[in-house]
Amino acid sequence: MSKYTQIKKIKTNFQKRNYKAFFFFLGFTLLIWIFVQMSKTYEHEVELTFQLKEIPQHMVFENKTKTVSVQVEQTGFKILSITLFNSTLDLNFDQLDSLDNAYTYSLEANTSKIAQSLDLSERALEIKEEKLSFDPYKLSTKKLRIKPNIQVNFNKGYDSIADFIFDPPFVEVSGNDSILKTLEYITTKEKILKEVSDTIQGEIKIQKIDSVSIRYLVETVNFTLPVVKFTGGSFEIPIHLENDSLANELVIFPKTVKVNFTTSLSNYERIDESGFRVIAKYEPDENFMFLDLVKQPKQVKSVSLENYKVDYLIKK
Repeated sequence: MSKYTQIKKIKTNFQKRNYKAFFFFLGFTLLIWIFVQMSKTYEHEVELTFQLKEIPQHMVFENKTKTVSVQVEQTGFKILSITLFNSTLDLNFDQLDSLDNAYTYSLEANTSKIAQSLDLSERALEIKEEKLSFDPYKLSTKKLRIKPNIQVNFNKGYDSIADFIFDPPFVEVSGNDSILKTLEYITTKEKILKEVSDTIQGEIKIQKIDSVSIRYLVETVNFTLPVVKFTGGSFEIPIHLENDSLANELVIFPKTVKVNFTTSLSNYERIDESGFRVIAKYEPDENFMFLDLVKQPKQVKSVSLENYKVDYLIKK
């Protein structure tokens, strides 16, 4: 028999055999074996996680989650179900026992309740630990100023005449004293206001600080932003030397600079040149002096100088 004939015969025999049926029965047998094994009763160690809930607002706990190893005597299916879907149990604060500012939960006294939560008989559950302990912080309180995270886009010719006004003006928080010492302010949630042409009012949530464990006495504040019609103005302001003693040694030119500003229509008539002061700073190594606006009325916004430097000559 030739080599080619032998290969052809092997190929024909392979095709005649029903390998699909073989693998089907192999898989079916494996499933039956797994079902039989998982239906047997085992003693197995399972980790249960207790999460503390419904905590009073004035209290903060360092660790609200506790993990306990328990022994479960049950079928493989039940053990797998507990491990995957039912290993986390909620524990309400009012279920704790308190003594000298220490809070505990007796696992021994509550074995029956825990077993019921897991849909087990009490005999099928063995808990090695006697109790869980939860340690509260010694709380302090602090008022944090509110920093707006609000972007305002005004219509042309309109602007705000003051910063955001919040009610309440501070957010009071409570927590560990070492944490509160690091906090100075709290921001609002991000918000964008478009085409604003009138005073705006509203309500906004504060942005909680996820990186620290603190309590917030309020989570929402009211805000107001006064908005009015604005107009522009300008003045020619005399330039003063920063050091008056240099007046006999240096001559600056020009001697005035134009100041541009915007202000509300109601305040425009109250603004005059005396509310502004510009000084020139002398640096021996420079060929010019830099100008600095050191005084301006509180009612103006968007103040700018026409030029920010001035030439000078040294008197001989």
